[in-house]
Amino acid sequence: MMDCAAKLKEFTAEDLKACTNGFHQNNLIGATQFGKLYRGQIKLGFIGTDQARAVTVKIWDEKSRGITSIHDEFLMVKEEVQFLTHPSINGHPNLVKLIGYCCEKEVKAVVYDLNPWDTLHNLTVKDYLNWVQRLNVLLQFARLLEFLHLQDKPYLVLNINASHIMLDWDCRPKLFDFGHITGGIIGEMTTLKKQIPISIGFVDPFFIAKGGSFWNTSCDVFSFGVILLGLIAKRGFEPVCVEKPHLGLDCLVQYWAKKEYKPNGSLAHRSLQEDWGYVDEDGLAITELGMRCVEFFPRNRPTIKKAVELLEGLLVFQRFGDARPNKREKTFHGIGNHAGGT
Repeated sequence: MMDCAAKLKEFTAEDLKACTNGFHQNNLIGATQFGKLYRGQIKLGFIGTDQARAVTVKIWDEKSRGITSIHDEFLMVKEEVQFLTHPSINGHPNLVKLIGYCCEKEVKAVVYDLNPWDTLHNLTVKDYLNWVQRLNVLLQFARLLEFLHLQDKPYLVLNINASHIMLDWDCRPKLFDFGHITGGIIGEMTTLKKQIPISIGFVDPFFIAKGGSFWNTSCDVFSFGVILLGLIAKRGFEPVCVEKPHLGLDCLVQYWAKKEYKPNGSLAHRSLQEDWGYVDEDGLAITELGMRCVEFFPRNRPTIKKAVELLEGLLVFQRFGDARPNKREKTFHGIGNHAGGT
């Protein structure tokens, strides 16, 4: 398909059906803006491995609200392969690692070397993540954005969404959607890419106010702020809120936060404030950081570098260091095996 994919496996649609048990519902991790995400398992020896390998399969769906043509799907696959295989990017611990791709008429997909726990969207409101683990996720993801923003030719993700971040079993966040990425080796925003909608619940309102004609690294900072506030408040994300007008603006994390926030107050969920790792000073500091990130005017937001510095300085990291969950890996649902772990 492309020179940068020379070392990748070119999967067929039948290969992907086989490793996901026919895209079985029990292997569905969740929906993304552009398609769906599945658990898969590659058989022994299929790609030269000496054992079966758990993988993640992401497919593009032409019926999704973000896809406007077959050409869009092919372009997204091509750009993602180009981005993830570039020497300056390949191997970053918070980016997914590609095994291969599929670009057949029936299926457009990529395959990641990742046995995922779940998406951040699915885990945010649940009790699996304690306070320290939530802060770890935020720090690691902020460091990823800092890495992308500080390249010689900065990358802008522009479509950061909790549904586009997976956690592995060591609680490491993995960004896996690059449908709007610009900068670096990808180049400037194209006319075609401008026509693709961005996740509503996470999009920079200043970007919208300017008719989509303004974008810089502050757009990613805003989206990071939404994720931060949702994660510490255990508040679910509603990325398609405009389709649910009866819920009002409160369905968006940032509007809820602005309504509830009081100076020198914490928006951390009550159950997290009772967590063994919670420190009052940190709750106040990270709440303030989140509120600054979702300021309407970009000039009032911190850079992601400043956000990283604040996160690194939290007392919880000084006292407890890196804390990650030891979770039992969720069982792959193959033929005759539909009982998953938790």
